[in-house]
Amino acid sequence: MDTTTRTPRTPEVDETVYRLDGPLRWALGEVQDLLRAAGAGPGQRVLDVGAGTGYATVPAARTVGAEGGVHCVDGSAPLLEVLEERVRREGLAGQVTTQVGALVPLPVADRGYDLVICTYVLHELAEQAPAAVAEMHRALRPGGRLVIADYRKTSDPARNREIEAWYARQPDGAGPEERHLRFTLGDLEEMLRAAGFQQTHLSTWHDFHTHAIAAR
Repeated sequence: MDTTTRTPRTPEVDETVYRLDGPLRWALGEVQDLLRAAGAGPGQRVLDVGAGTGYATVPAARTVGAEGGVHCVDGSAPLLEVLEERVRREGLAGQVTTQVGALVPLPVADRGYDLVICTYVLHELAEQAPAAVAEMHRALRPGGRLVIADYRKTSDPARNREIEAWYARQPDGAGPEERHLRFTLGDLEEMLRAAGFQQTHLSTWHDFHTHAIAAR
């Protein structure tokens, strides 16, 4: 990890860090459960797409151990610097590499990873989400698995408006301009199938969240 140049932290970055690193979010054990379900284990190479401050990176690095590794790609240098600080504190720095870059296309080689993780990023990509899923497929070795966690657009428009309004009111949220509930379970399954994924398993988590596991 290159930490020789630091990007100044702005109030906006600090708000984002607080939102991504809330203690409740970490306490739920969401990523740990997904990693177990996907068969993650020691020695694997993992790609964390839109890694942010390391919500998925830290449990993934612990899971793959010293013989494995996690490569993190994100468009925000300040968020990756927070991630780097976290993995150093956790004693995981030797297992984690970071790269500032676009998610479409991903700046990684074909078929280089056993597992690709993408947590709460697809809704931010909006119309680019199908292309991003195709890029994740490209990055996986044959037989590798993809893990996605994101928000779920429900079949009830009134419920969707209620959820979006709740997020807009949060003092640590991204504001009313961010749209969280972009994709239904059917939309996500269609993306996965179009990208070439097989053995797709999608489920609802905590009402308006989506979990997906698929094999290349």
